Amino acid sequence: METLARLTVDLGRLDGGKTEHVQCLLERESLGLEDLECLRPAGPLACDLRCELLGDELLVRGSLRLPCVCVCGRCGRDFEAEYAEEDFCETFETAGLEVLDLTESVREGIILALPSYPICEEACKGVCLHCGKDLNAGPCACGQGSGSSPWDALDGLAPEA
Repeated sequence: METLARLTVDLGRLDGGKTEHVQCLLERESLGLEDLECLRPAGPLACDLRCELLGDELLVRGSLRLPCVCVCGRCGRDFEAEYAEEDFCETFETAGLEVLDLTESVREGIILALPSYPICEEACKGVCLHCGKDLNAGPCACGQGSGSSPWDALDGLAPEA
């Protein structure tokens, strides 16, 4: 698969109702995701797209996949994951254009598939709120991390009747 800095489609190749299958890797630097604190791309964005010219519009459908290194929102450990947008679908106006740049659109498509709060595994116990020990490695020495919650104080509050 070819690695590209920009994902463009030559509309001249789609004249006559032809469909073009585009499989490529989009350089991770092209995604502009360097500023994210909890997630960073670990490789290029894999694009598997079908492009079809319908009158003055280009219909693009397919899937996007991005390998990432994430920081768990519960325990703070790094982990690897792959995020995907399996149902990517966009239309573009093509009137007067010869080449259409899809880079920004696929970038936005994969951003929507990324978690805002990545978690290494669903059963992650996080860290003790008092001493900071990773509770996945076992109970903490302070005894506060086993079963207590910062929300426990609210349990004693009851609305007055």
